[in-house]
Amino acid sequence: MSVTWLNPVALAAFALIALPIAIHLLVRQHTRSLPYPSLRFLRETALAAFRRRAIQDAALLICRVSVIAAAVTALAGPVLHTAVRTAGYANRLSQATVSVASNNAPATSEDAFRTATFKRTAIADAIGDAMRWLDEQPPSAREIVFSGSFRRGSIDASDLALVPAGIGIRFAPDTPSAAPNPFTTSVLTRRDGTLVRVDHIVRLTTDSTHITDGAAVPVPDDRLRVIAAPADQALAAAALRAAIDEGVPWTADDRRLLIVWDGADQRAATSQGDVIRMSVPNPSTSAARAIWDAIDRAIPRPFVEPVLIPREQLQSWSRPPGPPSPTAIPGDEGDRRWFWAAALALLGLEHVLRRERASPSTPLRASERLKAGVDAEARVA
Repeated sequence: MSVTWLNPVALAAFALIALPIAIHLLVRQHTRSLPYPSLRFLRETALAAFRRRAIQDAALLICRVSVIAAAVTALAGPVLHTAVRTAGYANRLSQATVSVASNNAPATSEDAFRTATFKRTAIADAIGDAMRWLDEQPPSAREIVFSGSFRRGSIDASDLALVPAGIGIRFAPDTPSAAPNPFTTSVLTRRDGTLVRVDHIVRLTTDSTHITDGAAVPVPDDRLRVIAAPADQALAAAALRAAIDEGVPWTADDRRLLIVWDGADQRAATSQGDVIRMSVPNPSTSAARAIWDAIDRAIPRPFVEPVLIPREQLQSWSRPPGPPSPTAIPGDEGDRRWFWAAALALLGLEHVLRRERASPSTPLRASERLKAGVDAEARVA
């Protein structure tokens, strides 16, 4: 069994234990002056003046020291790691839901220990938010649930590579919305080194999407361009090639589209068609995805392209939650309440002991008190 302290700085307050010890050592009982008729019958002796330093009332001192020790321990927040509690950590689940192009309510487990939902324009940003939230949770199994329609381009293996191996991955696909069946959509891609617009005939079934290529119409290379700062031009060119090779959404009209990254020469963006302004993708590995998403948002289409990621692919990306992270900071498991209870009980005992010392249960008569005082003075002398 081990102990983790939630607020270890509070342990420095154990120095306060020196206060009651010092008080008990420094306290003095003053002698009383009593009238005495004569000293001629007392034998003369040599007296030496000295001062004793002894703890008065050890039981009361131990009680006061224990009150301070229990209160300081409670403030420090101890968490006892027993075998039963460690096994319980693995049985509770912290679940972060990342919404991926979803209009439905996020999918969460009712039996999850902690839950949170994250939705950002870029999937990598949402994953980063989910990871930071999971790192702040007490020890527990951790899982990221991706909820959405999972159409082509919404998520891929490079996004999932951002999730560490110890965190589970699960997919909760939305129910497909109604759409014309079959229907035609267009993509801009490259075939045999030539930029072409390909019409896709899409037919939906219960659990899959079937795509048949239609006519491929050549398109001039200037129909889609990316303008970036000199330092980002190589990244922009590579990202544009990767996005076109994948196939970007397009329309049947003869349009021109210009993507302008932050820091580019704005004068080059005039009179060259529709302009999409966007920040430089970070990390650079998601640049092609950022361009795809920007075009997808800019192209007006009567419906969203429902080219879904196959369920088999989603299952291959899934994995169960791993064990709790050994570096996770435990939350307040309630151990400190027992020390607060002990501190209150000891404080009550200290009050009872102090009252007993101040008010003896059987008071002495006046003559007995006088005799007791004389005897005490004689013993001191």
